[in-house]
Amino acid sequence: MNVDRFWYANQTAMVPAVWHYASGIVSLLCLIIGIVCNGLVVLVFIKNEVLQRPRNYFLINLAITDLGLLLTNNSQHVISSFKKQWVFGQKGCNFYSVCGGIFGLTSIATMALISLNRLSAVNDPFSSLKLSARSTLRYLVCAWIYGSIWILPPLFGWNRFILEGFGTSCTFDYVSKDLYDRLFILILVTGGFLIPLSIIVLSYSSILMKLSQRSCALILQSENGKKDPTIYNFNDLNPTNEIEHCRVTPIVFDSNDENHIIQQMRRTEIRATRTVLLICTVFCLAWGPYALMALISLFGFNHLINAYTTSLLGMLTKVAACINPIIYAISLNGFREQIASHIKCIHPNIQEQRQASKVSSSYLIHKNLSNLPNNSSRQQTQSALMIRDSI
Repeated sequence: MNVDRFWYANQTAMVPAVWHYASGIVSLLCLIIGIVCNGLVVLVFIKNEVLQRPRNYFLINLAITDLGLLLTNNSQHVISSFKKQWVFGQKGCNFYSVCGGIFGLTSIATMALISLNRLSAVNDPFSSLKLSARSTLRYLVCAWIYGSIWILPPLFGWNRFILEGFGTSCTFDYVSKDLYDRLFILILVTGGFLIPLSIIVLSYSSILMKLSQRSCALILQSENGKKDPTIYNFNDLNPTNEIEHCRVTPIVFDSNDENHIIQQMRRTEIRATRTVLLICTVFCLAWGPYALMALISLFGFNHLINAYTTSLLGMLTKVAACINPIIYAISLNGFREQIASHIKCIHPNIQEQRQASKVSSSYLIHKNLSNLPNNSSRQQTQSALMIRDSI
């Protein structure tokens, strides 16, 4: 096949067959698991009208981009691995690289949008109710455009797409010593990875700080509150109906005991911390090494790059595409419960836990919030309830 290759092309010819087969098997497993996981998220969304809200469009877009990445890249990689050589020619290499870039970078942009959406939900507890389908789709179109612009230049002569790893996958040429090629690599890594990474880290850091501040404020408020128990009525979530079908349930706040809202806030803070650490860790482990490898080559350390490292780091991005939507889905109450109903073994006592933490943020009827002492208390109470289903 007449396909451009890396400078270490002679190494790929000496790669033992077992490495090709192992790489193909891992890639095939990623493809199968990714289809199941991403397909499950999409299926749950389609089958449950209550989940078909604009804020969940971001999660579905993430599942679609990851599924697209696996279907276009892993399918070609599996075939080439078992053939022990690239069998799709230069056009196939271009297709592989463009699809991998568009789906991968759009997935990263979508994760950045999700972090901003969750930050907005913490700043304004009712923002998820205000979010319209049209504005959400507009944001997603921008994410697709943003993810596409970084990877298309090689098709027009700025950089090129070449074989990498064991010679069974393709990518942009990040080992080129040409000045303009290096400029492309720097722009691609900055725009496609570093900027979204900064947005994700700053957004989730702000979320954790705000949750911590509100938790402390609620505790202080409880300690300085009245001694007589006060009853407020909040809307209770009915998973099969919208706001007008929900029922009102009394919740007692006793100043002598730790009230329900403080407990809920603490649970939300702990769960959010776990989710943030998991999301950021998976993101950095999946895309960080690959971006770092491109930067290492950019600054002249090509001797640190070989067929084995490039193949391994490329595989990490595919693994992330398998599990990303599931990680995001199980961090949302509605999706977590519906997924558990499809796979009973995920959480056998999900219904018991659901009854124990039944106050829902997304469907508050706050007619009695005027009984709260002041606007600050009212805002804190709203926030504690509303953010539970948003992060």
